[in-house]
Amino acid sequence: MGMTTQPDLKWYTEISASKTLSPRCPFASVYRCPRYYQSISLLGETGVATAIDPAEDAELLERWKNTDLWPVVREQATSVMGPANEPHIFSKFCPEVSFDRFGWFASSLADHADEIDSDCASRRLAKEGAPPSDWRWVWASVTPMHYSDCPLYSPLLLGVNETRKKPQIGFTA
Repeated sequence: MGMTTQPDLKWYTEISASKTLSPRCPFASVYRCPRYYQSISLLGETGVATAIDPAEDAELLERWKNTDLWPVVREQATSVMGPANEPHIFSKFCPEVSFDRFGWFASSLADHADEIDSDCASRRLAKEGAPPSDWRWVWASVTPMHYSDCPLYSPLLLGVNETRKKPQIGFTA
């Protein structure tokens, strides 16, 4: 069986160094990136983390919704699935937020479906001799992501278009 990627800080900063980029995402702020904002906001809404102050959250939502970087369809949006106050799936997350909250630089994380799945995974990992730090002890699925692979990274380098119109990127007819 192949090696399972462990998207920890060492993995992340090695990718950054190999690409001659800053170790962590330069846009990792609710004020600089809509994906970061959505991820932080959803963690607060679902009770997984402290919520953003409601007035500031509303202000940030309004700001980001009026930019060309806000998701146009739900498939592009950051989301959380599962029962109220018990989310099990985190999708299209900012890897910086995932790391700060869960310890893994990932765009998506999914819990084991139930105790049976968790027990099966534990037996398999014990048989494999997986180290205690392996994400598979806690998660059924993790999709590693470096910030430079985030679909918003390149557009953010161009700047945020505050009018939600297509940005002019220098092409002329």
